[in-house]
Amino acid sequence: MNLLKKIKEIFTIIPPKKLLTFLFFLTSTIGYVIAAYFPYAASQIIKFITENLKYNALLYTLYLAIAYITYELLWYLNYYIYSKLQVYYSETIHNKFFDKIINSSQKFTKKIDKGKMLSLVNADIPNYCFLIDSTVSYLSAIIMVFISSFLIFKANVLTGIIAMLSTIFYLLFITKTTTLFAKYLKAEKKQNDYTNNIYLEELTGLKEIKTLPIRTKLEQQLNSKLKNFTQAFTKKRKYYEHNENTSDLIPHYTKFLLYLILIIYLAKYNATLDLIILIIGYYDQIVESLNEMLQSYTEIEQYYVSVERIKDVLYFDDKLSLLYGNYEEDNIFGSIVFKNVTYETKEKLYFNNINFEIKPHTLNVIVGKSGSGKSELFNLLLRFQKLTSGDIFLDGKNIYTYSDSIYSSNITLVKQEPFFYNMSILNNLKLVTKNKENIITACQKVGIHEFIMSLPKKYNTELNQNAYNLSDGQKQLLSIARALLTDAEIFLMDNITSSLDQKTNNEIVSFLKKLSQDHTILVITNRDDLIAAADQILCLDNKVIKSYSSFSELQEKYSYEDKGEEK
Repeated sequence: MNLLKKIKEIFTIIPPKKLLTFLFFLTSTIGYVIAAYFPYAASQIIKFITENLKYNALLYTLYLAIAYITYELLWYLNYYIYSKLQVYYSETIHNKFFDKIINSSQKFTKKIDKGKMLSLVNADIPNYCFLIDSTVSYLSAIIMVFISSFLIFKANVLTGIIAMLSTIFYLLFITKTTTLFAKYLKAEKKQNDYTNNIYLEELTGLKEIKTLPIRTKLEQQLNSKLKNFTQAFTKKRKYYEHNENTSDLIPHYTKFLLYLILIIYLAKYNATLDLIILIIGYYDQIVESLNEMLQSYTEIEQYYVSVERIKDVLYFDDKLSLLYGNYEEDNIFGSIVFKNVTYETKEKLYFNNINFEIKPHTLNVIVGKSGSGKSELFNLLLRFQKLTSGDIFLDGKNIYTYSDSIYSSNITLVKQEPFFYNMSILNNLKLVTKNKENIITACQKVGIHEFIMSLPKKYNTELNQNAYNLSDGQKQLLSIARALLTDAEIFLMDNITSSLDQKTNNEIVSFLKKLSQDHTILVITNRDDLIAAADQILCLDNKVIKSYSSFSELQEKYSYEDKGEEK
C-alpha cells in the first residue's frame, strides 16, 4: 500500500501522459509475458527430442525464435516510449522550478538554500525521470513472478509451494532493508546539500577568507559536515550490501532445495527431463524477476527521496505570492501612496504607521541611517515582503490587486551590485529587448556605449562570472541601460552612483533628471548632488518617514551627518 501511495504521488506533481505511460507499461508487461514462454518452449523441445518427434521439436524451435524476435522488438519500442516520457517529465519539472523561483518572494530564497537547489538540478530532477522507469519495471517484474510461480505450481504442487514461500520471504527481507537504505540515503543527501552550500559560500566570500582569520573555522565546519555525510553513507551502504549480497542467499538455497526435490522425483517417481527443465527454467525466471524487483524497488526508494525533495521546493508555502491579484490594467501612470504602513519582522520594527506620497514623473531620493529600512522600503514596493498592516497604492489601487506580470513589468530595480549572466553584453541586454538599435541608444544615454565600442569584440564581449571583467562603475552603468530597455514606469535605484567617478556621477544625475520627466524614480543615495537634484527627499529616521522638498530644508531639519549607506 505504501508503494502504491508513492506511485500515485509521482503523478500528482506532474500530470502523466496517459497514453504514452499506458503503452510504456503495456510493452514492458507483454515483454515479460513473452519471456515466460521461453522455459516452456525449451522444455517442449527437449521433450519432443527425447520422444524422437523431430518435426514437433523443430516447430517449437521456430516458435521460440519468433518469440525472441518479438521480445526484442517490444523492448525497442519500450525504450523509445521511455525516451519520450523522460524528455516530457524533465522539461516539465524544469519549467515548474523556473516558474516557482520567478513567482516566489524572498522568503523562498531564504528557506531553500543554494546548495540544495544545486543538488536538485544536478541529481534529483533526473532521478524523477528514472523513477517512472523503475516503477514500471517493478510492476512488470511482479507480474512475471506471479506467472512463473503459478506455472511452477501447475507443473508440480510441492515445488510451487516452496517457490512461493521463498518469494514471500525474499520480498519481506528486501522491503525492510530497502526502507532503511532510503532513510540513510535521505540523510546523506541532506549532508551533501550542506557541503555544496559551504563550497558556494567559499566561492562567494573568497576575499573574506583570504583577508580574515576564518579559514581554520571554515575547514572545521566542512569536516564536520563531511563526517556526518560519511556516517550516513556507511549506514546506507550497509543496507545496500544486505540487498545485493545477503538477499541472494534466499533464491540460491531455494534453488538447491528444488534440485534436491527434483532428483528425488526423478529417482523415485520417474519424473521426465522436460519437467525438470520447465521447473528450473521458471524458477530461474523468478530469480531474475526478483533481482529486477530488488533493483527497481531500491531505485524507487532512492528516487522517491528525490521526489520528496522536489516537493519541498514546488509545494513551498509562499503565502505572499498567493496575495497577487488578477488586475490587468497596464496603463500605469506612476503615483505611489503609502497609507498607515507598518512593517515588522521577528527581529525588528522598521516602519510604524508611515504615510507619504510619490507623485508621478518625479525624482525622489531616500536617505537615512544604516539599518533604518531603506532597502526594506524597496522590498515592500517590489512585493518581496508582506506588510504587517496598512496599504500601498499604485495609481489608486492596492499593489496586491495587480497581476504579477503587469506589476513586475511596470516596476524595475537597479541594484548596487547588479547581476549579469555568463553571456555577451549584447545577449544580456537582448534578454530585455531584441531591438539592437534600442540597446545601443540606451547604452549611449547612460554613457557606457563608447567603452563597449573600445572593446575588441564590442557588444559581443563575454561577461564571465557575473561580469568580473568589468569595473564596478561599468557594471552599474550597464545595469542602468538594461533597466531603460524595460517598459517600466517606475525605477527603483539602490545606491547606483556609489561606484561612479565624479564626472560619470554628474552625467547620471543629469540623466535621471531628464528620465523623471516621463518616469517615476526613487533612489537610495548619500550623494549630495543627487539629493540636491531631487523633487522630494524622503528621510527615514526612528521608524517614521519625513518628506522634504529641498536639500536646504533637509540640512536645516535633519542631522545630515547621520546619513548612512545601507547595504
